[in-house]
Amino acid sequence: MWRRRCTAMLAALLLALSGSCAWSVERGDESEVKAAVIYNLLLFVEWPAPKTPAGSFRLCVLDDGALTSALRRHAGRAVQGRALEIQRISATPEELDTCVAVMVEAGNPDVLPRLGVLARSRALLVIGEGAGAVNRGAMIGLRTDGGRISFDIDLGAMRKGGLAPSSKILRLARTLVE
Repeated sequence: MWRRRCTAMLAALLLALSGSCAWSVERGDESEVKAAVIYNLLLFVEWPAPKTPAGSFRLCVLDDGALTSALRRHAGRAVQGRALEIQRISATPEELDTCVAVMVEAGNPDVLPRLGVLARSRALLVIGEGAGAVNRGAMIGLRTDGGRISFDIDLGAMRKGGLAPSSKILRLARTLVE
């Protein structure tokens, strides 16, 4: 138990103290680094109220790609005091009601505009992969530029959805849309 807390605190500290808003993928697999960034971002967002049963924090995914596989390695870790659960869905409104956050890999960009609209009425954090993801409906967009991973945040969309990002991640964002 204390090991998980220490690991989470260390990860949060590294994210908060990072002088750079990008993480290099030279030493590791890009999907693994992105999964770690997503996990740490989840630690710094406040939701209005738990949407899933006690004990679970459901991150929904639409694909079974490399990023989803890397995210599954974080399953069971604590987020907002609950165990992270990775659930594959097809993005129907009923399925989205069970999600706290949803991750859309780069190979599925057409679903972002619809998810962006649905998320604002559900307090659902939408994370998209690829340049311009926040322009297509994601609240947080992960991107890779020259071997470095960074993220953009659509603060206005997050606020409309009832989500409150920490000032720590706002400072680290490459681009902040209000």
